[in-house]
Amino acid sequence: MKTKSFGLMELRRLRKQGDGEMNTKGRLVSVLMKARTIGLAVFLSLGASSAVADLEVSASVQIHARADFYAPLTPQGTWVEVGSYGRCWHPAHLAVEWRPYCYGHWVWTDCGWYWESDEPWAWACYHYGYWVVDPTYGWIWVPDVEWAPAWVSWRVGGGYVGWAPMVPPGIVFEHHAAPATFVFVNTAHFGDPMSPSAVIVNSTTVINKTADIGGVKRETKSLGGAAPQRVIVNQGPAVETVQKASGKSFQPTPIREVAQHTAYPPPMKPNGAPSPTTGHNPNVFGQPGPSPEHPGMPGRPSGKGQSGKGDDDKGRGHGHDR
Repeated sequence: MKTKSFGLMELRRLRKQGDGEMNTKGRLVSVLMKARTIGLAVFLSLGASSAVADLEVSASVQIHARADFYAPLTPQGTWVEVGSYGRCWHPAHLAVEWRPYCYGHWVWTDCGWYWESDEPWAWACYHYGYWVVDPTYGWIWVPDVEWAPAWVSWRVGGGYVGWAPMVPPGIVFEHHAAPATFVFVNTAHFGDPMSPSAVIVNSTTVINKTADIGGVKRETKSLGGAAPQRVIVNQGPAVETVQKASGKSFQPTPIREVAQHTAYPPPMKPNGAPSPTTGHNPNVFGQPGPSPEHPGMPGRPSGKGQSGKGDDDKGRGHGHDR
């Protein structure tokens, strides 16, 4: 009990410290590193707080173990051992300004906001696991086996919507993302295609105008007439607020339908268990090379920033002019 009490108090102290240091990347990394060891002890003493959701919602790929990611992601990056996180993945060919959840767009579904991206590893790294900042490698992905529309925390208010990758449970900040890891857009542009040039980062002014509204949650839902099951819901900003600010209408698209638009490596067979660890050649995936506009992304056209003049991507929950 002493370890548990100390750990929670220390995490709260570190969280406050991190809030005050959000404009200094080096200090943020320092806070993350100090909290990692303490947070891991707390997580082990408390145990897992929630049961894993039933739904492997894509219904295209089933992940049974972290090792199932190793071969499919190897052609797109490097696996590294990172302290208490264990084996993590670092993507290759990234632009300096790259951040997770910044190349793509948000789609409104019957399980909340789904992150859709053309990045070749989006099927894994935006719907399983967590992103954290490491002082050696920068952004790294910590694998996990539970599927979600997106693993992010949200901040809203003052005409802005912000999101950041959720940290691994119990490791840092009691599962809350540090303010400096958030990116923001004006609510009117939340439905637009995203890129690093379209988002606001490290703005104390914007952060102070917004409030943390949490991240994903588990609910029991009936999807597509199926029996009720436990699913991960990424509620995020109220769709009514986004519609009012943007002048666009968002209709919820069935989550299974949206997930089918995500590209998977060929060996990950639809509606069947994957075989990424059973001897196939990881080099057969044949993903296109990075585009000049967006290193690490195959052939994606450049985003339109805050002008809101990008493609509306009408239908499929992206929103369209009313």
